[in-house]
Amino acid sequence: MRGVFFLSSGWFKSPAAAVEPLARSFRPRDVLRTSRLSNTVAVVVRDNGDVALVDCGWSREACAAPARAIGRVQARVLGMEVKRGDAIVDQLVSAGIARDRVKTIVATHLHLDHVGGAIDFPNAEVVCSDVELSAARARPAAQGYRPADIETARLRPVYLGAGPSYGFPASFDLFGDGEVVLLDAHGHTAGQIAVAIRGRARAGRSVPEACYVHVGDAAYQTWEWGLSPPGPCAISRVTAWRMDLLKQRYASLRDCEADPRRPVLVPSHDAAVYARLPHAPTRETAGASGERVA
Repeated sequence: MRGVFFLSSGWFKSPAAAVEPLARSFRPRDVLRTSRLSNTVAVVVRDNGDVALVDCGWSREACAAPARAIGRVQARVLGMEVKRGDAIVDQLVSAGIARDRVKTIVATHLHLDHVGGAIDFPNAEVVCSDVELSAARARPAAQGYRPADIETARLRPVYLGAGPSYGFPASFDLFGDGEVVLLDAHGHTAGQIAVAIRGRARAGRSVPEACYVHVGDAAYQTWEWGLSPPGPCAISRVTAWRMDLLKQRYASLRDCEADPRRPVLVPSHDAAVYARLPHAPTRETAGASGERVA
């Protein structure tokens, strides 16, 4: 792996009470206070120059005209804050990465804010868990799925049949080299996965490669998997497929933090975590195989 960096496909505005600890008491003047949430996408540049994304955010169309793309009511309920240029495809081009280099999109789950942008990457295969694809096809759009987001995609459902990894109960090594590993994190949806991203140690480097686990919506905020105060937050409760399983995943997240590889856990919508991540490729990372990057 050449490197990894993170982008946000626009932002969300949420009532603060929806994502902060439920035990917190709010003064009357705090009722209208809002929090800004990210829509975090991981960009993995492989040694051959191909690019894999973990989630892909909103489409170019949705960023330019959200009300037209997904409906005025839904865009308002979601608190979408997007504009032209916020689509991941446009941000990649600005970073010197052509969209035809994106060959793989790993979907933590198939909700519309995570896979809507797949349409912008015609060369990409969308990888998800087999259980998640079945859920997306069986469940109504009211549960966060939008058939249009996957009906034209080249889908590759996978079975997480390998053993525990990174503290999660099951796994699947996507490329067979340990660099991108899918992890069973169901609870938010029936087939939600987390995705571990880890580069190989390189000769001559005294610092080990960074290790990240993109946890999707297994938690909206990092405090949720702690023990005091206990999660979930209000929005996690509202959107969970199975509350009991969602809470079980918090134990997996704590085990993941304690993994010897010391992964950085990255929830999709935690803006504070996003702010601490690398947001641009290095010169080596951006260039395609055999290209010289000016």
